[in-house]
Amino acid sequence: MTKKQDEWQMTQKGLPIIISAPSGTGKTTTCKRLTQRMPDLRIATSHTTRKIRDGESDGVDYFFVSKNEFETKRDNKDFLEWAQVHTEYYGTSFESIEKPQQEGFDILLELDVQGVDSLRNMKFDGAYILILPPSIEEMTKRLRKRGTETEESIERRTNTGKEEIKSYKKYDYVITNFDIEETVESILAIVHAEKSRVSRYIPTSNDIKELLG
Repeated sequence: MTKKQDEWQMTQKGLPIIISAPSGTGKTTTCKRLTQRMPDLRIATSHTTRKIRDGESDGVDYFFVSKNEFETKRDNKDFLEWAQVHTEYYGTSFESIEKPQQEGFDILLELDVQGVDSLRNMKFDGAYILILPPSIEEMTKRLRKRGTETEESIERRTNTGKEEIKSYKKYDYVITNFDIEETVESILAIVHAEKSRVSRYIPTSNDIKELLG
């Protein structure tokens, strides 16, 4: 953990919700539904070097940057975590999360397994959730349904997805996404439980605060 990472974590207040899922699992749709159900949730918009897709907006879905820009930010230690996925870079900047966290908002981080490894290594506190497809066959079918992937890309993403599934023990919770609404309800239940942990309890009055010391 760098000094900047350590100092930042000491000031966080909201609950970090870390969500991972293999491509074709429905992570993007799930996360959008979560923001609709949780008005105090803020998404940590990641930086990426991949090309923008139809329907995406710069600064909303991702900050789309060149590899040179990304590498400069990486070398300047501007990222809480970063990873190379396939041939592209992805990273979560301190800038995208520190203000909403300090203000007490919950923060949603969409990360791959490499990103989760980075946060686990720095003992980053949060709820780690892995969303899985009902089957490998269904995952591949959803990738084809996008109509944006070549067969080579689908095969590569499927193979990567298999490795991500094997990494399930890195997470606190695993949800199989049969239905988006059911998946969202499961995540909401997890968030409620996480906020009820003794380690996160905040006294609701001065007399209780005094009693607990």
